[in-house]
Amino acid sequence: MASILKRGDSYSVRYKYKDHSGKPCEGWESFKTKKEAQERKITVEKELLDGTFLVPDTMTVEEMLYKWIPIQSSKHKWSPKTYTQSVAMVQNLIVPYIGKRKVQDLRTYDIEQFYATLSQTPCGQYVHGEKQELTENQKKRLLSSTSIHEVHTLLKTAFSYAVDWDLIHKSPTPREAPKINTEERTIWDERTMLAALQTIKNPALHLAVHLSMILSLREGEILGLQPGDIDFDAADGRGTITVGRSLQRTEKAALEKTDPNQIYHIFPDQREGSSSALVLKKPKTKKSSRTLYLTRPLKDELLAWLEKLRQDELAMDGRYRNCGQLFRLPNGMPVAPEALSKWYRTWRAEHLEFEKIVFHGLRHSSATYQLIESGGNIKAVQGNTGHATTGILMDTYAHTQDK
Repeated sequence: MASILKRGDSYSVRYKYKDHSGKPCEGWESFKTKKEAQERKITVEKELLDGTFLVPDTMTVEEMLYKWIPIQSSKHKWSPKTYTQSVAMVQNLIVPYIGKRKVQDLRTYDIEQFYATLSQTPCGQYVHGEKQELTENQKKRLLSSTSIHEVHTLLKTAFSYAVDWDLIHKSPTPREAPKINTEERTIWDERTMLAALQTIKNPALHLAVHLSMILSLREGEILGLQPGDIDFDAADGRGTITVGRSLQRTEKAALEKTDPNQIYHIFPDQREGSSSALVLKKPKTKKSSRTLYLTRPLKDELLAWLEKLRQDELAMDGRYRNCGQLFRLPNGMPVAPEALSKWYRTWRAEHLEFEKIVFHGLRHSSATYQLIESGGNIKAVQGNTGHATTGILMDTYAHTQDK
């Protein structure tokens, strides 16, 4: 089934096999010593006999990943954002370093060394697969342990497919994932949340922050709300708001390659030739669809906001472009995530008296405060869909506003 030939100073093992399509092929492997060749001859014959022979394949890591992405995206119904992030991870954090390596040549040691390299790699070293010229300060900001952990998760799944495709017998990814260096998340206490709200003058930003603090909503969930999601008469007049969609900006190229059933609506471009689009998509998980109770101050602010939208429409004298969202610009078009983020960063830069916290951290402040108030009883927090304790905070806020 296999034979050994001496070729100059080396020895070659020659054998015949069939590729994945059943086509007869001939394999050659060279070794420095006759002993190595004999050992390989025995191994090859055994593998060919018991069906465990690994058909030689020149597929690179880059080729394998770009073959895997559309399959994984379709199978798990990735959102455009997940698709874009996965492609970016492959382009910028994997391909530049191990993309040209053959899948069959990679060993666990190689992946461990790759992770070590990433731990010393600056953020933004590659963009769209192109190496960037970084400043000295930019070079000091290295990739986070979270990013490296995400690379590991992606490779672990992708290489499991390579095993299923009979490219390799065993995944080269390490058994243990790279550790994440967890840092204590900055949160605000009740008094800080109250004080911060009192300094926000932008009505759209104020309402968005209020919603995040009280209902622990994500940025996309807030901007995905529509007036019809609010029932002011529900719960014996307390009022409820239903979360059922998320607004995101995504690359148009990603939209073409992801499940269209994940998208409810694509908003028209506000700039001609834009490569991205605002979309309304299904929520992150099934549990993300939920109905929450309003507090009295939040209910009052929502009523005032809807009146403002009505006045904006009247002021535009027929030129108003009602997008149907709760959060709209004065011309009726939707508020984009980048606009809300910019408003929040501007406010934060003007109020350095508050400990620095990203917008997403507002919902964690609310959730953490709920957990503290409930004595660490997670079930109690989860059952409190109205966030009553922070509602007390907002009742206090309402009284200060009335004065």
